[in-house]
Amino acid sequence: MAGNKMELSDYLVGKELTVRYDNGGPAWNYRFDEIRKLHWRREGETQWHDEVYEAFEPDDDLIFFAHMHSGARPAECVQIVLDFANGLTSCADSKVGSRYMGNEVSYRFIFGVIEMKGLEAPKYWRHAFTNELVGRALTWNYADTLTSMHVYSTPHSYSWTIFMDNGTLGMMWSSPCHYVKLRDYAYLFEWMEEACNGHHSAIVINTRTMRECGFGYGVGKNGLSLSDVGALARNAGYYDVNRFMGPKGKGA
Repeated sequence: MAGNKMELSDYLVGKELTVRYDNGGPAWNYRFDEIRKLHWRREGETQWHDEVYEAFEPDDDLIFFAHMHSGARPAECVQIVLDFANGLTSCADSKVGSRYMGNEVSYRFIFGVIEMKGLEAPKYWRHAFTNELVGRALTWNYADTLTSMHVYSTPHSYSWTIFMDNGTLGMMWSSPCHYVKLRDYAYLFEWMEEACNGHHSAIVINTRTMRECGFGYGVGKNGLSLSDVGALARNAGYYDVNRFMGPKGKGA
C-alpha cells in the first residue's frame, strides 16, 4: 500500500523537542539525529532509546511520523502528528492485544502540545475530533495494481471496497474509525480492521492536494510490522449523512 507514498521528509533532522499529552498522558523527549534515526525517552528517564522512524510532510510544517517502542510488552507503536505551525501534537498510541483477540491491535488517541525552543504552544487549543469528512467517498490509488474506495459513512465508522482486476468493485468491509481535524484540508484518519487481520492504520489526508500518507501496524504471518501507506485520491461522491446524526438529526 505504499507504491504512491510521499517522499521521506528530513524536516525533523537536528531538532530536539518534547511532546506532552493532556489528562495525565505521557511526555516523551525526542532527538532526531538522521532522516531515519531518532532517540527518545519518557520524561524523567535518564537512558535514551534508539529507534528507526520514517516521517512525511503532508502539509506545510505538518509532520507525521511513526516508530515502535522496541522491547515493550505488550508491543507498542506510536504514530505522531507534529503541527509546528500551531505547536500542537496528536498521537495514535497502539498496542498489540485486545480483550477480544491476542493479535488484534488496541489503541488510544491522545492530544497535546509540542515543547521546543522557539515555539510557543497554546494553552487551551488542541486538534479535535470532527465529522467534516463524513458523507464523502474517495478512491485511493496505492499502486498500479491496488485501488480502493473509502466511504466515510458515519462519525465513528467507515466502509471500503477494493477494485478487482476487471475494474469492478469487490466485497465491502466496514470498521470503526476516528476522524481528527488537524487544520483546514488536513485530517488524521485511523481505523481498526477488527476480527480481520487485527491491523491498525493511521493516515493523514490532505483534501487540497488529494494525497495521503501514513502507517499500518499489526501482526501478520511474518510477525510484527510497521509499514508505510501512501496513495493518490479522487472524489467519488458525497451524501449529507450528518443531517441524520446527533440531537438535531432526523434519526435522533
